[in-house]
Amino acid sequence: MELFNVYSLYPIEPVRGKGCYVYDAAGTEYLDLYGGHAVISIGHAQPDYVRAVQEQVARLGFYSNSVENSLQVKLAERLGRISGYDDYRLFLCNSGAEANENALKLASFHTGRSKALAISKAFHGRTSGAVAVTDNPAISSPFNRTPNVEFTPLNDIGAMRAKLATREFAAVIVEGIQGVAGIHCPTDEFLRAVRAAGYCPIDFDLDYSGGLPTAAQAASSIARQARSGGCIAYLGADTAVQEDWSALLSRLRSSSRLITALNELAVTKDA
Repeated sequence: MELFNVYSLYPIEPVRGKGCYVYDAAGTEYLDLYGGHAVISIGHAQPDYVRAVQEQVARLGFYSNSVENSLQVKLAERLGRISGYDDYRLFLCNSGAEANENALKLASFHTGRSKALAISKAFHGRTSGAVAVTDNPAISSPFNRTPNVEFTPLNDIGAMRAKLATREFAAVIVEGIQGVAGIHCPTDEFLRAVRAAGYCPIDFDLDYSGGLPTAAQAASSIARQARSGGCIAYLGADTAVQEDWSALLSRLRSSSRLITALNELAVTKDA
């Protein structure tokens, strides 16, 4: 059996990592600005993380959500306290796409409406509902395309107001930063206009009317902490390797291998 061809692959295989660096089998060192979709943003081989995983797997590797799990309760309490949303409910899942799928479904249940309003050039995942609110025909099959999703240009307040004035939409889904489309941000004025139209903007991923809670708000606290701490969250830097902006930029400029890789990536994206 062969692996299914999902992505075009770069000819690099990281075999180990430490902090914000990864290494291939030949020992070549790479500064990791990616962090595996930011999944490992605490840094590779972070000692507390490694110890916690080892200890838990030695006790019990997996079980069902149909039984009590005190670890999930502790996680919800700690995330609520850290993010400032301790009166919200936490839905645990495996990916951002799954989070979006369930939040969109919850919004539809709550409002009784079937439509979602998304932003042009948005990316929200590759699962069925998430790809329906993703504006990329290349990854959307005929099965995914639905009249229940409409798109409006980013930061076009007039177009957004015209759509929402119909009161047909259960949800407005907005990326805090458009990444796949390029580095494009919603303005504060645009998000305030969404709220003024009767919806409840959330500054990370999903917004929907009625003010129901989602776990996306907790994730926004990571971005706030990164901005205040003077390091890039996606670097995966732990406390031993955090640097101020000037030192970081100096290192980036001196890394010809990284600049070459970024330029190649930019060409690939443009193509």
